[in-house]
Amino acid sequence: MRIIDRYILRNHIGPYFFGIAIITFVFVMDFIFRYLDLFIGKGVDFLVVLEFFVLSLGHMFALIIPMAVMPATLMAFGQLSSENEVTALKAMGISLYRMILPALVAAVILSVALVYYNNRILPESNHRLMNLMIDIGKMKPTIEIKENIFSDAFKGYTILVREKDDKTGRIEDVQIFEKKKGGIPRTITAARGKMTFNEEENILRFELEDGEIHEMPEPADITTYLKTHFKNYTLNIRDSERKLERSDRSHRGDREMSAAMMQAKIEEIRRNMEVIKDHMHQVAIKPVATLFAPALPELAPIAEEPVPDAPVPTPIPPPGQARERKTEGQEEKVLQILENESHILESNRNQINRYGVEIHKKYSIPFSCIIFVLLGAPLAIRSGKKGMTMAIGFSILFFLVYYVFLISGEKLADRRFMSPWIAMWMPNIVFSVAAVLLLHRTVKESQTINWDRLNLFKRWRNRGPTRDE
Repeated sequence: MRIIDRYILRNHIGPYFFGIAIITFVFVMDFIFRYLDLFIGKGVDFLVVLEFFVLSLGHMFALIIPMAVMPATLMAFGQLSSENEVTALKAMGISLYRMILPALVAAVILSVALVYYNNRILPESNHRLMNLMIDIGKMKPTIEIKENIFSDAFKGYTILVREKDDKTGRIEDVQIFEKKKGGIPRTITAARGKMTFNEEENILRFELEDGEIHEMPEPADITTYLKTHFKNYTLNIRDSERKLERSDRSHRGDREMSAAMMQAKIEEIRRNMEVIKDHMHQVAIKPVATLFAPALPELAPIAEEPVPDAPVPTPIPPPGQARERKTEGQEEKVLQILENESHILESNRNQINRYGVEIHKKYSIPFSCIIFVLLGAPLAIRSGKKGMTMAIGFSILFFLVYYVFLISGEKLADRRFMSPWIAMWMPNIVFSVAAVLLLHRTVKESQTINWDRLNLFKRWRNRGPTRDE
């Protein structure tokens, strides 16, 4: 049996690495199309681009590794089936369950390795990638200025450009606000101009045409307002460094954390929520206790307890006197405090759900390796020779459906329409049921899939003449 196990695994190795190569190529093409303009515009060094690419492979492999399992299983067992080796193994008394056992054990090992990868290597890779992206974003100042967006990338200036040509540097409809301490910003407007960066002098230069300068040297004296028209005007912004400066950002997003780090963050958020709930309780009960303390002395201790930001209402007036309306403003303050803190609680619950989604994702995606083996093996065997190509098509369809399930569940869980664990494990549950049913029917040798019957075009082409004809 060890020889057979090794033979089956050997049939998987080639297709698996072939699948990884093909899927990696698709991801790399997407990477190039997405970031090529960024690297060209920034003038990033080749080694920095290479580092960025290697770090990007971190989150790519988290999907590529399980994605390659399905086509590898289909190709391996499809080959065994097409050469009648599956029939020979059955004749030797080896069941299909035993045939897929080596591939299943390999999938389990791969899943465990992916869990370790997702919790140890991937968070650090994503953290370094995010730091590098932020550092690259600060490099070339001309890239920071985008059309119809106010840019505060340069200290002391806010810049708005309606139209911009990155190749020639031409700009249209320009507004520049030069900030001054304790004064009104100087406003420069121009119909057109040109923006260039001088690397040697480290200067961002604006050569403006047909514009105005508005300034008020003395903000308290309106008579100092000046309006200057110009035909040509040059503005130099110094210290606009474009060199890559490395930074060590300590903050981590949810995809830059391990499951243990996110679980600790969830516990911290829950403790803060308990503090907020306790404060809301005190804020809500304090006015009531103060209001009824004269009539109910047992409420006096509660009324005397200090509560931060909790308004103290007026006590109940003596019988026969009209109640004053001074408490209305205080009640509004209490309601405002409760409303603000309820919003904080809502935000914390959403944050807990986002962390929960990422935690379960670190385990659900690796588990898909096992499911794809259970699903791919019987599908390849039942399809036979004719259905091999169509079976591979089905594997792509299955993964697309799986991915849609995953993304949709993530969005629903983030909006708290669904529990994080259900959202992330639902595709695994659905595909597990389908895999078990398909595997069972294949072992029982139920009717195999008739691919010719599914091919509607072939059925129409081969249909014979009718009686009327």
